[in-house]
Amino acid sequence: MERSRSMTPQARAIIDEIAALHGIDPRKIVNPCRANKVFRARIEVAKRLDQRGYSSQRIGSILNHDHTTIIFYLGRGQKKPSPLIWRKPVVKTLRTPAPPKPPRLRPRKFYLKPYAGADMTEYQWKPREERL
Repeated sequence: MERSRSMTPQARAIIDEIAALHGIDPRKIVNPCRANKVFRARIEVAKRLDQRGYSSQRIGSILNHDHTTIIFYLGRGQKKPSPLIWRKPVVKTLRTPAPPKPPRLRPRKFYLKPYAGADMTEYQWKPREERL
């Protein structure tokens, strides 16, 4: 098993005992193995070390995991909902939004308009083609 600076003989004995109980290699407990069998053994090691008075930071350094993970293992990190408090609703505006404009059925057609002073008698008027 790897030697850790923070691992005490007591912690090493607990890890060896639980690894033998679960039938796994003790190195897997302190490594980032995510197998269910190893995960359950790691939780049991964390609980036993907590019973011996180790802090979550110390257990985390022994098992090479973050202390927040150890808090999760020990079941202390459960999030509690905040109490419901009724508050009077805040009215931000009294105006209602404008109704939406109806969609245009046909696109707008733009025609040329004669400018002031134009002589329209000389213009060659052509009939416009009808479209369906």
